[in-house]
Amino acid sequence: MRKVFFLFILVVPLVLSACVPGVAPSDKPVNSQEFLKGAVVKGFPQTPLVKGAQVLESYSNEGNFGAAFISDESLAKVVNFYSDSLKQLGWETTLKKRSDTNYIFEIKNTTQKGSVIVNTAADSQKTAISIFISPR
Repeated sequence: MRKVFFLFILVVPLVLSACVPGVAPSDKPVNSQEFLKGAVVKGFPQTPLVKGAQVLESYSNEGNFGAAFISDESLAKVVNFYSDSLKQLGWETTLKKRSDTNYIFEIKNTTQKGSVIVNTAADSQKTAISIFISPR
């Protein structure tokens, strides 16, 4: 029984990592230092994205990337999502709670570093998500 449980613990994260929704880059052309409204710039690093989140804008400049999203999900649900899904995609994370409405995930992998900021949006109803990534 212990072997079956151990095997289950090893296999489940591998299977679930393929199920994590992620940021899907657009093919729309964008000039350097220009924001792309409503879509994610081509080449954006593989990062998770809460299901149903709307892309506000994104940018890319010399290997640096940024994007802003808005979600109808609660702040707690979004924070929990990123706590689990960033690790599944190979990111090392450190979570910092700045206030009851603002959380920052410092993230890094072998080639990149950055942050995922999750906070209550200005309307106090939605959750804002900002992702910034740069080369290490």
